[in-house]
Amino acid sequence: PLKKQQPNVEEIKNRLALIQALEAVHALEEGVLTDIREGDVGAILGWGCLPWAGGPFGWIDIVGTKAIVKMCKEFSLNFGSRFNTPAILATMGKTNSKFYSKR
Repeated sequence: PLKKQQPNVEEIKNRLALIQALEAVHALEEGVLTDIREGDVGAILGWGCLPWAGGPFGWIDIVGTKAIVKMCKEFSLNFGSRFNTPAILATMGKTNSKFYSKR
């Protein structure tokens, strides 16, 4: 049955985008990805992930790492550990640094 309170559209969009972006970040942390550009291109061409933003790393840069960390904390409390903040994002969020400025 439907819950009385449904999530708003922005929350749904952010949840869907964030879970994909977090998987890309995990791939980077685990050494599966060595270049964020390849991760973005692969995500766009592979499954159409956030093409308007340039891919998952581009989306993180647009939203801002500080805001992403905040989203991770909120969503992990409400929706489980799959939204836990990866270490690299936690570090970047402290200074709101961007992936594409780190190249």
